[in-house]
Amino acid sequence: MKTVTIIVVLTCATVGSPLPAQVCDGVSPVEATSLVSVVAENGLTGRPLLITAPPGDKNRIFIVEQDGFIWVKQRGSALGSRTLYLDLSAVVNDATNEQGLLGMAFAADFETSGLFHVSYTGGAGTGTNELATYRQDPNNVNQALTTPVANFFSLPQPDFNHNGGNIQVGPDGFVYLGIGDGGGSNDDGPGHSMCGNAQDDTNLLGTMIRIDPTGSSPNPPDCGSGSYTIPDGNPKADGPGGVCDEIWSNGLRNPWRWDFDPLNGDLYIGDVGQGCWEEVNWVPGTSTGNENYGWRSMEGAQCFDPNNAGNCNPSSVQCMGVPKCDDPSLTLPVLQVPQTTGACSMTGGYVYRGCRISNLQGHYFWSDFCAGNIDSFLISGGVATMQTDWTATVDPGNVLSFSMTSFGRDGEGELYAVDRGGVILKIVPPLSDFEVSGAGVLAPDMFLVNKNVQWTWENLQGSSSHPISYYSVYSGSPNGNFDCIHSTVQTRWIGDPANPGPGGLFAYLVTATNGSGVETSGGAGRTLNTACASP
Repeated sequence: MKTVTIIVVLTCATVGSPLPAQVCDGVSPVEATSLVSVVAENGLTGRPLLITAPPGDKNRIFIVEQDGFIWVKQRGSALGSRTLYLDLSAVVNDATNEQGLLGMAFAADFETSGLFHVSYTGGAGTGTNELATYRQDPNNVNQALTTPVANFFSLPQPDFNHNGGNIQVGPDGFVYLGIGDGGGSNDDGPGHSMCGNAQDDTNLLGTMIRIDPTGSSPNPPDCGSGSYTIPDGNPKADGPGGVCDEIWSNGLRNPWRWDFDPLNGDLYIGDVGQGCWEEVNWVPGTSTGNENYGWRSMEGAQCFDPNNAGNCNPSSVQCMGVPKCDDPSLTLPVLQVPQTTGACSMTGGYVYRGCRISNLQGHYFWSDFCAGNIDSFLISGGVATMQTDWTATVDPGNVLSFSMTSFGRDGEGELYAVDRGGVILKIVPPLSDFEVSGAGVLAPDMFLVNKNVQWTWENLQGSSSHPISYYSVYSGSPNGNFDCIHSTVQTRWIGDPANPGPGGLFAYLVTATNGSGVETSGGAGRTLNTACASP
């Protein structure tokens, strides 16, 4: 009897994913000892600020640029190879650093409807927050139709900055939009309420809103304009007039980036500070809204005095009808970062729920525009634990300092760092942590021997984004020593010419090597003898 045993080369167990199970087919989970980055795209000139993809779409990422352009890029394609998906430059007001095309979110039924939503500043001067729905071309999945299905929300802005603009479709299928406090400093001055817009529920500035873009919900617009309606269950709803029924939560200064955890609906909000503190807020997915995050009674977890803004820990100040900074009704941040560390503008990120990095499931990644850091933490018992700084390995050249506009997430839940200067970095484990066609690679063509002994295996460059120079095939004994017998630039091989005798047992494993000579792991308990040379 002749037996050929193929050793699949990963010992990690497959980890459950919040995404549909089939999304992770072909992905070998890795227990990452570190994190690095690889360039996913470059040469972008329109100030990129978001990477996104429809859930479950393994083939594309969407690149959103502040100047009004949305590009679609096939994953694994050559750098610089991308297609213009939608050009909104004619309707976008991008006169300042904080205006422009600011967000994109796919409708819950995008796979069948092709509908997606965009968030941008329109109009002239200080502009307006605008939300619109567009449709993907049913005859071309890499292009959108240029005529909007609906311009469903509009809100005037009193100043050029603090537009917020991040938009997401929540777990309930409704649209959530974070809106800044109206701009300027101290939530004060013309266009601001006496105690600040963010504490005035009769306007939408400084809030997160929850609306129905389809107009199917029963309640009409209250404080904004457009074809949207307001779902039942918004916590401040009191009918037309009075408090703005659209509001889900308030007390925000400029919620630039925020995220729902895809697994449990927990909400993480990165809020930009004034002059002392940057912050991240968190509430569990069981929340029914109505949180007050404190601005401008508070900045971070400290009191704030608009008449003494340079004092980073002033005494409590009372403004009529507004909670004081020590009021127990306020929701305190789970993380605050002093600007004395070089931070200046919180870049909130995403909870990692990807297919690849099993030991970082549930960790929240965040950055700061000025500091350009890549940090993470894990919420445990409502507290930010396991705080980790990955900057030195993810961005060793510190290119993200003063250019880190956003994180991004693809259809498999993997994370990207967005450089405003035009480079998109994918955050991945080091190549040495990977194995070829490991556990979790469920696609049937990942590691096969056919009747003619024609082998194929995982295209690791396509699945991990790490550039691969060549693959090596080793032969040996299970969990023992292995010798090089073949190297190739292909992901296939004609097979081992050796012919085992009756009852013979052959074991093989495949590794991948990059241009710097870094080789993937051969697996725990296995020893690779002299490495294969380049073919």
